[in-house]
Amino acid sequence: MKNFIAIAETSRKELEALFAETDKIRDKTVAARGLTAALLFNMPSTRTLVSFEAALEQLGIASAHLNYVFSQMIRGEEMQDTARALSQYVCATIARLNDHRLMAVLAKHSEVPVINAATPEEHPCQALADLYTLHRKKKLKGNMVIVGDPANNVTNSLLAGASLFGMKITLLVPRGYAPVEKYLARAKKNAEVTIAHEIACVKEADVIYATGWVRELPEQESPLHLKSFSAYQVDEAMLKQAPDDVAVMHPLPAFRGLEISNEVLDGKNSVVWEQSKNRLYVQKALLKTLLSL
Repeated sequence: MKNFIAIAETSRKELEALFAETDKIRDKTVAARGLTAALLFNMPSTRTLVSFEAALEQLGIASAHLNYVFSQMIRGEEMQDTARALSQYVCATIARLNDHRLMAVLAKHSEVPVINAATPEEHPCQALADLYTLHRKKKLKGNMVIVGDPANNVTNSLLAGASLFGMKITLLVPRGYAPVEKYLARAKKNAEVTIAHEIACVKEADVIYATGWVRELPEQESPLHLKSFSAYQVDEAMLKQAPDDVAVMHPLPAFRGLEISNEVLDGKNSVVWEQSKNRLYVQKALLKTLLSL
């Protein structure tokens, strides 16, 4: 692996190798290596930023947090020039950017590995932690029902990643909403993917994944969006139609009482906090793999 930009550009073999590496190094730390990685973020972040900073520290790598607003890019420096400059100082660049095309430019012109810490198109690190969580739960061969937004960055990455393992995927969405066609087409090459509108589709689910669908929208669209998705809240009523041992997931941040109920998020079926914890572990393995440590 040279970079980690999209699950759609990653193979099942590479993901399985990362899971094996994660299992080996989950709780290990190392002495300082004299290396520094850049963290280039121009979108808000909590879990991704902190988990990467912790992963770097535990691998003995210093971090240089470059806030986009206080970088020369805010004055118009081209991304290709930023990429070349950063390559002179750091061993890797971890970027969260509001345009996937900028990520592609960064990767193209960087002389060090680039890791996508989220763009509007993909969130591969989130999906990597999600799939690793299912690997630990021995549910990577099961049925996943993805509830909510079928076209956000997490759903795109899940479609790309879960299909590599042959998971049966059902997108439970309001009528009128559809996944990104290229991610749907790619997933269908490797797995059975269906679109459903009725809650009853969870009756054979091994995993219910509540996506984040609460977001800023134009005022004229927001009430309709809220009305459309609120009927698909992952709550106790939905879980009553699913198997007793179904695993419930959410990428966080969670809008409680909208996307998912308090009782389910904090309940016995929730593996949400394991997902969150596993971000640290898989990102350590990813860094170790990309940097050949």
